[in-house]
Amino acid sequence: MGLIEEHKAERRGRILAAARTLIAERGYDGLTMRDLAQASRVSVPTLYNLFGGKQAIILGELETTFAAVLAGMEEARGRSFVAQAYAACEAATRDWLSAPAYSRELVRLFMTSEESGPIRRQTEEQYVALMTAQLAVAQETGEIAGWVEPVAVARRMYAHYTHAMIQWAHGELDAEGFRAATLFGMSLMLLGITRGGAAREVARRAKAVQARLGEGRTRPARQGGRR
Repeated sequence: MGLIEEHKAERRGRILAAARTLIAERGYDGLTMRDLAQASRVSVPTLYNLFGGKQAIILGELETTFAAVLAGMEEARGRSFVAQAYAACEAATRDWLSAPAYSRELVRLFMTSEESGPIRRQTEEQYVALMTAQLAVAQETGEIAGWVEPVAVARRMYAHYTHAMIQWAHGELDAEGFRAATLFGMSLMLLGITRGGAAREVARRAKAVQARLGEGRTRPARQGGRR
C-alpha cells in the first residue's frame, strides 16, 4: 500500500470511528455530515470524496464487519469446515457487540429502512456467496451430503443470523443470548446436512451451545427509546 492509500485508509478509519460515536449518541437521523467531518477532523468535501454520503458510511461499517468475518475464517484456516463456520459466525457477533449502542442503531436502520434496501441486498449477496463457497468445498470433501444445494443452505443461515441480530437490536436478547442463538441455529442447520466427523463435531458444539441458551435470556422488548 502506497503512502497516499495509507493516508486514505487512516482517514476512512477515523471517519467510521467518529460515525460510531455520533450515531450511538444521536441515532442515524441525528448524524450530519458537517458534524461528522468536524468529529473526524476532515473537511466536508473530503468526507463526500471518501464515502459519498450517509448511506455509504453504513456500507463502510458493514464492510468492516465482513473483514472481521474473513479474519476469523483466516485464523481457522487449516482446521475443519465446521471450525471455520463457527469462527466466521463468532467473528461477526464480536464485531457487532464491540459497540452495542451504535450497532443496535445501525441494525434497526439497516433492516427496516427502505432507503437502505440496496445496501441490505448487496450485503446479503456478499455473505451468501462466502457461505456458499464454504459449503461447496465441504461438500467436495464429503463433510456435507451430496444432495445439498449450498446456496439454499447459505441463504437460510444468513436469514437466521439476521433474525437473531434484529432480536438483539430490539433488546429481546442480551449479548450472550445473541451469541448462543446464532451458534445454536447454525448448529441445527448443519446437523441435518453434515456427515461423518463433521456431524460429530457439530453435535458436540451444538450440545455446548445449548447449555448456554439459558444464560442469554430472552427479554421482553421495551416500548420506545434506545437500549
